[in-house]
Amino acid sequence: MRHYEIMIILEPETDERTVAASLEKLLQVVPSNGGTVDNVDVWGKRRLAYDIQKKSEGIYVV
Repeated sequence: MRHYEIMIILEPETDERTVAASLEKLLQVVPSNGGTVDNVDVWGKRRLAYDIQKKSEGIYVV
């Protein structure tokens, strides 16, 4: 089986306490399509290389 890495960037206004709940919803897509999630690594709030939808920061999750 091939291994893939997904990077999710959440809105910077997302409260740190709700990041886990937001990730649960997003990561349900993987098992529902036959995949598995081996590891979740939250990098925290970082500056984007360029603005996306007028936002210069985001919460990175790999």
